[in-house]
Amino acid sequence: MPRTTRSHIVSRFVVPLAALMAGLTGCAQFAQQTDTPARQVSYIDLNDPAPPGERYFLLMFGSQTTPKIPRFTHTWVTFVRVPGDGSAMEQHTISWMPSTLFIKTFQPFVEPGVNLTLIESVEMARSYGERVSLWGPYEIPPGLYRKLLLQKQYVESGAIGYQCIDTLGEAGWQGSGSNCIHAISDADSMFARQAYPLSFFGDSASLNILRQLVMRKAIPDVETTHDWLIPKLGLDQYPIERREYSPPWFPERFRMRMMGVEEGQRTSLYKSCPMK
Repeated sequence: MPRTTRSHIVSRFVVPLAALMAGLTGCAQFAQQTDTPARQVSYIDLNDPAPPGERYFLLMFGSQTTPKIPRFTHTWVTFVRVPGDGSAMEQHTISWMPSTLFIKTFQPFVEPGVNLTLIESVEMARSYGERVSLWGPYEIPPGLYRKLLLQKQYVESGAIGYQCIDTLGEAGWQGSGSNCIHAISDADSMFARQAYPLSFFGDSASLNILRQLVMRKAIPDVETTHDWLIPKLGLDQYPIERREYSPPWFPERFRMRMMGVEEGQRTSLYKSCPMK
C-alpha cells in the first residue's frame, strides 16, 4: 500500500470539495446562462389567446436517495394541456440528464444531454433507489404552459449539453450547458441563476422553483390539486410521495435573499424588473 501523503489528500478530497462549494454558492452570479428564447418573454405575454374550455396543469417532481447524494438527485417538471373539445390531452416534460444517465458531479466539461419523458424520469429515479416526490398537479395559466413548451423545445434543440455544476467549467464560461435544475429555471425572465443556487438539489431545488412560480402568481391556486390527472398520466403505478406546498415564512425576504439583494436596493429593483 503506498503511503498517503498530504498532497494526495488535498488532490483527492480538498480540491474537489472546494470546487463543489464554489459551484454551489458564489459563482452563479458570474456564470453564463444558456441563451434560451423562453427567457425573453414573460408568461403573462403568452396568455392570450386561450382557446375556450382549454385547461393547463403543472406537476413538479424531485427525487433523491436517503441519505441525499448529489449525483443521485433529480428535478423535473411536467406540464399538460387538456383541450376543451374532449380530444386527447397533451403532456410535455423537461427532465434534463446526461445521455449516459450517469451524473459525473465534478465533470468540468459539457457532455451530450437527453430530455427524458415523465415515465422515463420516474423509472430512472427508482432504478437508482431514489424516492420520488410530487407537488401538484396544479392548474396554471396558458402562458406558463406555452413558456415551458418554448423551454422544452430549446433544451431538445441540441443547442446545449449537460454539466452537473454548470456555474463552473465549460458551461459556466460559455453558457453551453445546464444541469436538470437550470434546464428549467433558465427560462425565468426575471431572475438569473443566483435565484436557483446549487446548494438546493433534489427535493429542495424542485420546491425552490415551485416557490418562485407561486410568488409570481404563475400558479394562482396552490391549495387545490387536480388528482384526476394522476392515473391519466400513469403515475398511479408508482410509489410516489405526494407533497404539499409550504410557503416561506417571509416570502419577500426569501425572494430578495435568493437574488442577493440588500434591503436598500428593493425599490430600484422593482422599478427596473417588474414581476414576470
